[in-house]
Amino acid sequence: MFFTAGLVIGATAGANFPLLKEKFGPLLSGALAGAGSAFGESYAEMAKKVAEKVEAVQDAMAEMKQSETAAAGAAEAKAT
Repeated sequence: MFFTAGLVIGATAGANFPLLKEKFGPLLSGALAGAGSAFGESYAEMAKKVAEKVEAVQDAMAEMKQSETAAAGAAEAKAT
């Protein structure tokens, strides 16, 4: 029954597509434009957060490497 209803609705929409496109085209394009800008903003925010996390990890790794180098230098100086 649902399949038949879908076929009827699809056939009706296909037959009246130019009229529907003329009537609902501006509404759909406006909705899609709004969705596109919202997606762009959310993507930019997500990319910014990822960049901040990567920078924090890089800073932590650099600090660990620096402390290891300082500890090795102190151990070497103490041994001599």
